[in-house]
Amino acid sequence: MKQRLRLLIVESSNADLAALLHALDSQGFDSSYTVVATPADMRAALETQACDLILCGQPIPGFPAPAALAMAKEVCPLLPFIIVSCENDLNLAVALIKLGAQDYVQKSELMRLGPIIDRELRSAEWRRRQKVTEDRLYETQELFRAIVENVGDLVAVLDTEGRRVYNSPSYRPLFREKDIRQGSSSFMEIHPDDRERIKEVFRKTVETGIGECSEFRFVLRDGSIRYMESDGRAIRDADGRVCKVVVVSRDITEQKRLEADLREMAATDMLTGLPNRRHFLAQLEQEKARVSRAEEKSAAVLMIDIDHFKVVNDTFGHATGDQVLRHLADLMREDLRKIDTLGRLGGEEFAVILPGADSAAAEVFAERLRRQVADTPAKHESWTIPLTISIGVSEIKPGDASADDALTRADRALYRAKECGRNRVTVEV
Repeated sequence: MKQRLRLLIVESSNADLAALLHALDSQGFDSSYTVVATPADMRAALETQACDLILCGQPIPGFPAPAALAMAKEVCPLLPFIIVSCENDLNLAVALIKLGAQDYVQKSELMRLGPIIDRELRSAEWRRRQKVTEDRLYETQELFRAIVENVGDLVAVLDTEGRRVYNSPSYRPLFREKDIRQGSSSFMEIHPDDRERIKEVFRKTVETGIGECSEFRFVLRDGSIRYMESDGRAIRDADGRVCKVVVVSRDITEQKRLEADLREMAATDMLTGLPNRRHFLAQLEQEKARVSRAEEKSAAVLMIDIDHFKVVNDTFGHATGDQVLRHLADLMREDLRKIDTLGRLGGEEFAVILPGADSAAAEVFAERLRRQVADTPAKHESWTIPLTISIGVSEIKPGDASADDALTRADRALYRAKECGRNRVTVEV
């Protein structure tokens, strides 16, 4: 079966045209063609008709081969252009090939034309595919650029050593230009305490081709800290090896702040700002575990209750009762060490954890606290509201099954203090 071939032939001689078509037919080509002999006709054909190849006769009166070649490169730059000349002019052949012609064939050697056409058709197909690939790559690059330059996330392309190949513009407000220039290390802006961990995550991504999400801190050019969440994606070359890593980082500082606020709200008594019952009991359980691990260490827990607090509420109202609770919380905070924990368990009931204190030291502390409260009445408008507290003390023991054991003993001691007349400290051994 003959090979189909669509031709644009630039020729003014009917005899030369007939010889050319005969040669193509004898070499296995089934040719459909358009013949032009003027610049206007050639431009119209190039703009309206599809063809596989241009064969340009030489010479043609009024339309020299260099002019035809220039027009072809302007309108259809990928289309193969072959000169078919009756002249054996080596200098002209070299000049035309330098201008972009694919080959130069003498009309006396038309049997060479078939192999040349086969070769140029294959080359043209390769160039076409390469152009398609380049166009797609360019479109992809432009799409990538359009996306990363218009998002708030930080996008970086890194080589396998973590050096910068590309940074999105969103980096510029945060870092000095010299610190994020191409080829610089992407790890330098990471907080020193997080740097080695993130380097190890990056190394694993390069080794395995599998990225992972990580959290770390950036140190900005003004010295401030931002919390980031980063996701790495490996890019492989044609051989399947990881050649680059795309890292997308999101600023989660505000999210971290909100999470911290929520955790604090969940652990805080909203009226007094002290740890609430749940958080206090968790701290007590930790202290009990510490005592159990180191038997030579001691700790104590105090249960505290405001005496006759119902009278305050009934006399002055619940708003004043809340004010009294805040007054007591502030007063007790003043006597605490940094390692101590004061919490509100509910109502008018408070508790304190005293790490390192045995029952004797805890009793001394509790007595000092009791006197401080008794000597510092609450104020309400023109009223002075006297306050006293009862305190039960118990040491946390290594053998306690749980923190509840120590808390139960302190609660029993508190109950005895109230039974004995209130405004006193009682210790449960």
